[in-house]
Amino acid sequence: MTEQALQPKRVLVTGATGAIGQPLCQHLLARGHTVRGFARNPTPGLTDYVIGDLSDRDKVRQAVEGMDTIIHLGAYPNPADFMDVLLGPNVIGLYHICEAAKDLGVERLVLASTLQVVTGHQPEHGPVRIEDGPAPVNHYALTKAWAEIAGDMYARVHNLSVISARIGWLPRNRDEAAQLAKSEVGPNVFFSHNDSNRFHERCVESPNPPRGESVILFAISKPLNAERLDLEPARRIIGYEPQDIWPQGLPYSVEGIA
Repeated sequence: MTEQALQPKRVLVTGATGAIGQPLCQHLLARGHTVRGFARNPTPGLTDYVIGDLSDRDKVRQAVEGMDTIIHLGAYPNPADFMDVLLGPNVIGLYHICEAAKDLGVERLVLASTLQVVTGHQPEHGPVRIEDGPAPVNHYALTKAWAEIAGDMYARVHNLSVISARIGWLPRNRDEAAQLAKSEVGPNVFFSHNDSNRFHERCVESPNPPRGESVILFAISKPLNAERLDLEPARRIIGYEPQDIWPQGLPYSVEGIA
């Protein structure tokens, strides 16, 4: 057990019933942290959860009250119409989370971004680095690019420690795994469920970044045959070391797919 794991945190996981959030809650509990879930339905396996919508400011503040760390996974997770679908959860909801974190004394805010923020970069130029900046190609990715900038502002202006995690291709079910397997790039930007737990564990337990600073990190597993996204900052800053390579680390069988 690491030294950081001996210092339990009070962690709020939004989107706690999702493909990343639900197993993560159990993983953090097993490491000795106190975990609260926030979602539109009860969080399985938790006795402490708040049922609500990200657009509900009061419910968000109820969920954030008393927490050290927020892992903000809640969002609409796919490209969609900006006004009718994305604006509420991905923009207004993010604002409510960030304001509550600022007002209620949260130390660290972990914001789920996406590899789609950099989809517009050309692969022939080598692995995409954080320094290359955003290159979104849809409105969903735009909301996540805005979240990264918002996170940086809240760190600098309001003295939070902020990690924006550009999450790789985590297939939520066998159908999505089949799509990944057929994609030329998919196995090299794959993010396993087990590595997701490892990555977010480090986001909770690492002392970096300190208050007043923000970082953007790629969150993926080991590439199958070509490095597409630069993992060096995640290794150096929070000590994340992926263990899986496609199709390892999934909670379901990929027989007949991979």
